[in-house]
Amino acid sequence: MKVSPDVDGLLRGIGERLASQSYGVERRLLRARDLYARSYVRATVLANRVRYDAPIDPYRLIEVDPHDIEHVVGRRQPMFRDAGQVVAGNWDQTDLRFEEMDVYRAYRRHFEEGVPWSETDFFERVVGEMAEGRERWGCHTRAEFEARCERLDDLYERIAEEGYCSQAELLETDEASPIRDPDRLKTERYKDEIAVHVGRDGDLLFVDGRNRLSIAKLLDLDEIRVRVLRRHTEWQAVRDAYVRGDLPREEHEPHPDLDPLVYAGR
Repeated sequence: MKVSPDVDGLLRGIGERLASQSYGVERRLLRARDLYARSYVRATVLANRVRYDAPIDPYRLIEVDPHDIEHVVGRRQPMFRDAGQVVAGNWDQTDLRFEEMDVYRAYRRHFEEGVPWSETDFFERVVGEMAEGRERWGCHTRAEFEARCERLDDLYERIAEEGYCSQAELLETDEASPIRDPDRLKTERYKDEIAVHVGRDGDLLFVDGRNRLSIAKLLDLDEIRVRVLRRHTEWQAVRDAYVRGDLPREEHEPHPDLDPLVYAGR
């Protein structure tokens, strides 16, 4: 039985209050939530096997051109609730462009024009929200946010010098991301990957990972690995037809969300 988002939020709030009282309690609660999230995603995977011909791996990373991620859709629930979901409706219809977001504009001004972080609209917005008592980007004070921005500089330099690595690849090499908390559990680490939804026409819609996507775009990288969370029902129908042979590869424009179906031998 799945827990409703409202109940899930209530339980999470209670857990956070308990966790603030003890580090040991926090670790146990994180592990419990990790187990719940994995069970939720596993149930989605099992249901998808019955409904769809094209397999859906909620943890697979696909290779995409970062410049193909142009528009943004908001994330209104924990990522595990979107993982592997196929959803109808107009949620994929959006006019908001990634490069119009204040965070991307701040990256561009900082790294291409040499403007200090503190002089960007993005910085002022985040500091203002923290002044209202809201946690932002894991920070509660201006000093904490300034320190985080310094780590963003480190992240940019690392990607510029060594190339883009997914979080999964960093873990395999024992390398640590400058902006990731090393104490996070595995499910939490998945949140650090660039995440997208796929719209009805195959459009890649940004969901999460704005730091890395901003850097990838500014460095003009050709390819990065991203995680697909949700797909539109019309796009999943294309994937299903592709697997059945009703949509031959040579008759369809190449798409990174179709390529894994070929690699899987389907």
